[in-house]
This record gives sequence, C-alpha cells and structure tokens, in this order.
Amino acid sequence: MNDTNEGIPMDNAEWQEIVKSIPVVCDITETTAEGVVHQVLKAVFEKNGLPLDKLDDMVSTVIAHSQSDISFTSMHGFAILHGYVPGLEKLLVGIGVFQQGCSIDFNAIDGSKTHIFVVIACSSPNHAGYRQFLARLCGCLISDDMVSRLASVSTRNDLEVLLSSH
Repeated sequence: MNDTNEGIPMDNAEWQEIVKSIPVVCDITETTAEGVVHQVLKAVFEKNGLPLDKLDDMVSTVIAHSQSDISFTSMHGFAILHGYVPGLEKLLVGIGVFQQGCSIDFNAIDGSKTHIFVVIACSSPNHAGYRQFLARLCGCLISDDMVSRLASVSTRNDLEVLLSSH
C-alpha cells in the first residue's frame, strides 16, 4: 500500500499478514517502560532477523517519541508506542502483556497503570500502511471488552485468533 492510499482502510489480507507477524511477549518481567519496550522489541528483532546491535537505538527512539507526543500516551491499561527509524523498510509490530494483576505506571492520561503494550516501528509517520494499521488497531480496541480480552492473551495463537476476528 502506498502513501497516496492513506485514507483507504487496510484490507483484510494486509491486516492478517501483519497480525501473523506480530510476536507476543506474554511474560513481561521488566518494571520500567524502557525495559518493557526493550523486551518487546527484542522479540520483534528476533522474529524479523534484525541485528540486535540496533536494538538499543530503536528502544531509545520509541521511548523518546512516547515521552514527547501526547498521541503515544496510554489509557485504560493499554499503551501504543511508536518509533520512527529512517530506512526501516517494513512495519514492525510487537505486543507485550503483563501477567494478570501486574502493571507499571506509564503516566496514563486516566491515571491507570499499563499492562498491555503495542510497540510499532517504521520509517516515518508516512510509512506505507502505518496509519491504516493504527486505525484498524484502534478500531479493534474500542470493541466490547477488547482490552480485557487482550490482557488474557497467553500465546501468539490467542492473539492471532482475537485480532483476526476484527
């Protein structure tokens, strides 16, 4: 999908392709936002065969964006974090879920603690498919009980089944 189609919704085939590529970290052990992002992005890097020597730079980029732009804040226990790295060819997405009852303070607008993290990395906010993916993800999140259903995900297959239905 190219940038000229940014107002066109993501079709099911594109959505399914991205959903199938999302690594899920269901056993977050970190206690800081930076640690969580590192743990999730490490899974993304490993799944996509990216060099781990670039991981710390990507984590720093995502954290910097999340602290500088209100659109990256969290609410209702859910955070969507973005990072832009020039030259990154594909849209990368990873999800981290704390075990039930665990969460961290991520300065959520509503004061809630965060227990689900979606980390998105791409070349820029104009990356092909980025806005469509984000719109489709947000559409899923406003569905009945989606945040609580995501919190119960314990395998990659669970996530795929849950997101594929939207």
